[in-house]
Amino acid sequence: MNLADGGLGSTLEDCLDLKISHTPLWSTRAATDDEKSAKLVEAHLLFLRAGARTLLTSTYQAAFNTFEREGYSRAEALKIMSKAVTIAAQARSQFHAENANVQPHQIRIALSLGTFGSTVVPMQDFGGVFPPPYGPKAYSDTEENTNTFGNDTEGEEKSIQALANFHAERLIAYTEMSDTWDLIDCVAFETIPVAREITAIRRAVTVVTALLQEKGMRMKPWWITAVFPEGQYPEPRFPEGGRISANEVAALMIQDEAVDGQGRPLATPSGIGVNCTAVKYLQELLDQFKQACGQTIGEGNEWPWLIIKPNGASGVRDGWADSMMMLLEKVQGQGWRGMVVGGCCKAGPDDVGRLASNLHSANFAST
Repeated sequence: MNLADGGLGSTLEDCLDLKISHTPLWSTRAATDDEKSAKLVEAHLLFLRAGARTLLTSTYQAAFNTFEREGYSRAEALKIMSKAVTIAAQARSQFHAENANVQPHQIRIALSLGTFGSTVVPMQDFGGVFPPPYGPKAYSDTEENTNTFGNDTEGEEKSIQALANFHAERLIAYTEMSDTWDLIDCVAFETIPVAREITAIRRAVTVVTALLQEKGMRMKPWWITAVFPEGQYPEPRFPEGGRISANEVAALMIQDEAVDGQGRPLATPSGIGVNCTAVKYLQELLDQFKQACGQTIGEGNEWPWLIIKPNGASGVRDGWADSMMMLLEKVQGQGWRGMVVGGCCKAGPDDVGRLASNLHSANFAST
């Protein structure tokens, strides 16, 4: 069990009064100047002091198109992307200085990379309505919106490749900043709302892994988490109707037979799971993730890590941590290689602290 942080952007706003939600860069904006960066360090420290041992970087919306909308050049964007990782490492070092019994290597830094939908206007983390070529059509206030290509297989393949290129481009950018890459322990692809983006991410990591191997480098452990607003995946099933199930989503993340455009087996994530979803939906969703692993990998084989980062419950003092504990007691020992557990939007340091206390009281092993 590894305890991760909570909602970084909402913590910056709610706890440190840094107004960032009106900007395309969201939490990445906190890395754009020294005054904001000091608050970003403090936000990371709040979670570490609460008991978190995995920090997600303030890079969820750090993509070249979002930087361009804010007026930054590509060179400036790269500096800010690197700085966001460096700030997490700075917080790690400062916490170690405060707590000598916690070694730096015990605190992991996860590079947060959001869905393509986090970079468009309006944001499509939850809807998955992407403009061409990433999706069938851009979001409209006046017309019916769709996030699926239906029976247009050619359009879907072009979309997968465009999304793969998007994810590969910014991942490659981090690998080319060697000092920054060395600070990163793992990579988190978060809040993925459509099935084809899962395939695209796996295709992107396949390409990046090959490029790194050519340089004598290695890909970091990585995970994919999907989003289930109101307990359902945003993408409809075509042509049957209804929504794509959590079982199908999890299977897409791990199935071995998937190949990229060149016939290479797709890279398989080290972890899979759910983020930015209400706690009350998790039990059913994770039951389906378990079922998918049993069917796809098998009961006797090693499963990936399970990643659980639900939204907080505003105004509820102990309910979030207590609900998480009830869930974790059921999930523990199901065959997962391990678990990374934390929060997403509106899950603050107090929530993570109460969960840390509950985990300690219940003697959950820390990894």
